[in-house]
Amino acid sequence: MTLFLPGVQRWEDDFMGDQMKFDATTPGAYQSTASGVGSATVAIDTGVVGGQVLLDPGSADDGRSDLSLGLHFTGSRNATCWWRVNMRDAVTSSKFELGFTDVVSGTDAGAVNVKATPSFTASDAVVLVRDTDDDTNLTLVGVQAGTAATAIDFSTVLALDTIYWMGVALQDTFAMGFLYNTDGDELERTAWMSSAVTAATLLTPWAFVQNRSGAQRRMNIDKLFAYQWETVDNP
Repeated sequence: MTLFLPGVQRWEDDFMGDQMKFDATTPGAYQSTASGVGSATVAIDTGVVGGQVLLDPGSADDGRSDLSLGLHFTGSRNATCWWRVNMRDAVTSSKFELGFTDVVSGTDAGAVNVKATPSFTASDAVVLVRDTDDDTNLTLVGVQAGTAATAIDFSTVLALDTIYWMGVALQDTFAMGFLYNTDGDELERTAWMSSAVTAATLLTPWAFVQNRSGAQRRMNIDKLFAYQWETVDNP
């Protein structure tokens, strides 16, 4: 049973369809872009119980694949998104981003340019990022109108072929990151990050995976849940 919550806008997907629909001739809600030898736009993994999609960055160094919705979410409406994900090949030599960004798929090759600084290709974004070109930490990063917030590292060591829930919650210009295990038990959450994003900027839920060597680093997603208040006047 779907819970009806007055005043709440929500998007929930278990990816049980026959195939993803992206272009104008087969319209759909999602947009996806891929780059690099053997890379592919997001596709349904057929025959999987409960449904899931695959982000496939191919076999090239810096090959990538991503997924977005449209620009419908804002910090001023306390937007939140959750992704249930699994890095199925390895956690080494890889980069991923999960959260919100200010452009749809096909515009930026990742919201985060360099994690270590951090610097961004996005002007406004809040994502959980792990990039082995920097270190092995899962990190909450944010950028507000081009100015980076102070990044917050998680201490949990991510494991290969393990399902995690990863979430980002916005509250006006603040953000918090979450990491849960496959059963939905909390492993870790950050403190509130200040000056994380511009409250009124339109954002989209965003998933991105990239190779950091010539080895393929695929990601499965079997759940996306995003929601926010309908108006900025909600409690």
